[in-house]
Amino acid sequence: MIFNKLYKSLVLVVMIFMTTSSVFAQSDISSPYSRFGLGTMSKNRSNTAIQAMGGICNALDGKYLLNNSNPASYAEMDSLTFLFDAGFYMKYVTYSTTTASEKGSNASFDYFDIGFGVTKWLKMGLGVTPYSNRAYSSTADFIWEQNYPYSIDYEGTGGLNKIYWANGFKVYKGLSLGFKLNYIFGNVTDETTLYYPNNTNFHNEKRTINLSFSDLTFDFGLIYKLDLKKDYKLSFGATYSLPANMNAHRNVFIRTMFKGYGNQTASVRDTILYKKGERVNVKYPQSLGLGVSLQKGERWMIGADFNWSNWKEFRMNNVNDSLQNSWNVAVGGCYTPYNTSVSSYLRKITYRAGLHYEQTFFNIYGTSINKYGVTFGFSLPIQRAMTTLNIAFDFGKMGTTTNNLIKESYFNMSFGISLRDRWFVKRRYK
Repeated sequence: MIFNKLYKSLVLVVMIFMTTSSVFAQSDISSPYSRFGLGTMSKNRSNTAIQAMGGICNALDGKYLLNNSNPASYAEMDSLTFLFDAGFYMKYVTYSTTTASEKGSNASFDYFDIGFGVTKWLKMGLGVTPYSNRAYSSTADFIWEQNYPYSIDYEGTGGLNKIYWANGFKVYKGLSLGFKLNYIFGNVTDETTLYYPNNTNFHNEKRTINLSFSDLTFDFGLIYKLDLKKDYKLSFGATYSLPANMNAHRNVFIRTMFKGYGNQTASVRDTILYKKGERVNVKYPQSLGLGVSLQKGERWMIGADFNWSNWKEFRMNNVNDSLQNSWNVAVGGCYTPYNTSVSSYLRKITYRAGLHYEQTFFNIYGTSINKYGVTFGFSLPIQRAMTTLNIAFDFGKMGTTTNNLIKESYFNMSFGISLRDRWFVKRRYK
């Protein structure tokens, strides 16, 4: 029975991954800050319902809501229940400097998660989600001595993805533990091109660096629940991600070019350097998360989270890339007027809202790049089916125009579908 459950679930995840892996490679909209570190991170994005509550997740159990951010949450699932959650999002951004602004938009698949019971004390989860994104493009103009103008183009593409296997255990009344094995993989490419647009005495030069990642990381989680009077429940949660030395390889290609500036077609003149498969050591930092939530039956829940990551210890071939430690705080909650109402559909809707503030790991010219936003959303149950449509909205800003930097004003819309079913139940016929 156990192997049958696991086999069917693994087949489902593999099929999902095969149909979506090409989409995840570049899942987010461009950001100039994705040039640094591993790019802009999405590891705490979780699912649509959690996004609508400001991202709180450390103390939420997974009885009806898949919460891959804390593997201990899976322990609350019923042993005969199968949960499926999938989502996609749309993002609109306005980039601003002190002198100009530009708009951008994107839409993409976001995540696929499944959860199922194995035994009364062991529950599992499997899923695929984007992990980081590299997408930037910028040009800087300079003038060399003797009035020789030149330009440098910077461009980055690609991203990392994550497949995870989560396990939650009930070890004592109210206490659940969990661990999660993550397989992180993908490619990021950085390309720098030097142009002399008005001088034929100099050859243009292009450098392409491609990094390929493929390695495992481990996360751990804990949730402790206290049953209070009158159907109240107080929960505490904690998560921890181990530091790791990730396996990566780098290809470096430097060459001189004819033309290639503006609309001119470029052609390679000569190869200066070509290295393939060079080993790169990436030191991945540890992370810690804490959370608390208070719940009143199935009516309402409020919670708060704090998360911290030691990005100062990040190294790529012993280079930190000017990163700082990151942290974020979030508060949020949900309210369902009357989930068993038969007279009013509006009373069965779950309403969600939250706030979040983050000091990202980006620190440019001594300026910390911070992010904050307001979230809200809804969970819409489908009549006569154990299916829910989830919608989340996130309005926020990241960055600043200080020191000639860029501020991003964004609006995210996330759409998800959650399915709950009873699996592996023996049918009885008379």
